[in-house]
Amino acid sequence: MNDLILLAALMGGPAYGYALKKTAGLIIGHASLHNNIIYPSLKRFVQKGWVDLTIVPGDRGQHRKQYRITAAGKKHLRGELAAFRDQQAGDEMAFLLRVAFFDGLSPKLRARIIAARKSFLAARAAELLQLQDLARPRSFSRVVLDRVRQRIGDELGWIRRIEHKLEAKAGA
Repeated sequence: MNDLILLAALMGGPAYGYALKKTAGLIIGHASLHNNIIYPSLKRFVQKGWVDLTIVPGDRGQHRKQYRITAAGKKHLRGELAAFRDQQAGDEMAFLLRVAFFDGLSPKLRARIIAARKSFLAARAAELLQLQDLARPRSFSRVVLDRVRQRIGDELGWIRRIEHKLEAKAGA
């Protein structure tokens, strides 16, 4: 997942490692990704030809490494985004990352991704309903179960809005 996030972060244009560290961190909900994740990944991406590395002069005479995604990197990213498996449907970040790139994915693939996530959410809601039957009324466990079920309902509503937007786009 870190590879996808880093490559996705480079889709906005060339960036320095520090900026990528911050951008990737924001994508996953952290302040930043650790150097031990960012820099070995970037080195591997350069070796594989997914990213170009350019040394540019810094403001204070130092040299800075600037990274830019290549056509091969974009192709790899698109392939990884398309390789959405049913097991990944339970991973909210994997799902959201793909939705963020829906403009570049085929309608068939978008529909498959949405169907997989909806199937996961329906199964999860059914599991929570069973747990709710076991929870004591007015208990805090019941409050938490209600909240999680509400979040699932909210996400299903959000997915319906995405589906309507996709339908409108296809009809245009």
